[in-house]
Amino acid sequence: MRQEYGRLRWIKHFRWSYILMKQKIVSTLFFLTSIVIGLGAFGHASQWWKHVYPAIGGRITDSGMIHLLFAVWLFVSGCMLSFGLLLLWAWRRIRMGDRSLAFIPTVIGLFYVTTGVMSWIWVGRFFALFVVLGGLLLICTLAWNGDKART
Repeated sequence: MRQEYGRLRWIKHFRWSYILMKQKIVSTLFFLTSIVIGLGAFGHASQWWKHVYPAIGGRITDSGMIHLLFAVWLFVSGCMLSFGLLLLWAWRRIRMGDRSLAFIPTVIGLFYVTTGVMSWIWVGRFFALFVVLGGLLLICTLAWNGDKART
């Protein structure tokens, strides 16, 4: 009888160790994905002067149109930075046990997957990165919340 109690205690300890390690891995992956999304804003913004403006500068003569495209380009960069900061804030709160914020990475992940798939089809392979980032957010959110609900 005493031996069975020791075995059950070991199994419980192993289960808790597994869950804690899984949560650490998922948390780290979520954190890194959030950082990549946020820092992607700077890479996106820098592409205006390197690639976009030289490509359209000579074709569009209306300076108002170029300013509009520049404003939209910077707006998208700002959205990427805002998403990254929002995800880092949600990461911190979810780590402290606030599971009600799981909708934030879910919505952003679904947005990234949806626009990533459409852009991958219509524009090119680079946009597979958005599918991967959105998928990682969704997987991490599901794995993270699933463990917290069971424990």
